[in-house]
Amino acid sequence: MGYNISDVGGETANGVDVWDATLDLSLSNATTVSGDFDVVSLFSGASLGEATDGYSFSALSNPTLGTLDFNETTGTYTFTVDWGAVLATGSDQVVSFTVTGTSGGNSDTDTVVVNLLICVTRGTLIQTTKGSVPVEDLSTGDLVETLDGAPEPVRWIGSRKLSAAELIFDESKRPVVFEPGSLGADLPERDLSVSPQHRMFLQGWQAQLLFGEDQVLVPAKSLVNGSSIRKAEVTGDVEYFHLLFDAHQIIFTEGAPTESFHPGAYTLSELDGAVRDELFELFPELRSDDGYGKTACIALRPWEAALLTHAMELQA
Repeated sequence: MGYNISDVGGETANGVDVWDATLDLSLSNATTVSGDFDVVSLFSGASLGEATDGYSFSALSNPTLGTLDFNETTGTYTFTVDWGAVLATGSDQVVSFTVTGTSGGNSDTDTVVVNLLICVTRGTLIQTTKGSVPVEDLSTGDLVETLDGAPEPVRWIGSRKLSAAELIFDESKRPVVFEPGSLGADLPERDLSVSPQHRMFLQGWQAQLLFGEDQVLVPAKSLVNGSSIRKAEVTGDVEYFHLLFDAHQIIFTEGAPTESFHPGAYTLSELDGAVRDELFELFPELRSDDGYGKTACIALRPWEAALLTHAMELQA
């Protein structure tokens, strides 16, 4: 017979082994999250009682943000947040821990993820004809400044929200953060967070020497150097926005030139069916693999991006 433990009152995230909870200071002054693990049937999900050999709790990810109390016999737990410590960080935070239940020599380990929210900030600034506008405040038809000089109207805006649990268990989805000046003088002007696959616009002698091109697009993940360009820490949910124009554009995010959304065949396959249908209605040509057209400038492959990054580091 299969063996599994579950938080009988919790919400799952990413399958049956991850449990997601949220405390939002902007909505209430609640300070605790509690749960109760039991052995459950793999077929019906019904509780079969306690693990006969008990439970162990471990790996509290950030004990400075609160305390974890638990009962190793009943599988109950309570996490008590220290809101003062969370507020002192200045941003949303995430705490996680593991629980293992054992019966008859068989064990199962689950993870509890607690999201501690003090504010919700998306706020990446996009340069428009009306000034810098947070990306979530843009509307279709708004005119966005482009590198080529002519403002272009936004045709479609999409977004995808990833939970803190998803980001904890899949580092490849975490944002890449560019500190001010990491791409050149005042580029970007503020911290800029983008998805790992989002391509940044670069130009210079290195690109010309290596690839015979003055301007190239490089995936953000290929530029990570561990200091001024780094993977973001998980501090809560992340929402990635996509801006689509009649043709692929280089636009300005936090003052730095980056690409607009380019719906190639692979990218489209990653979208929800309803989103794809919406895009096909707006752009019927997308049903063809090359229907949207070429990128605004050459897009480097991963190994090429790594070569360019190394040349830039040598120059620095």
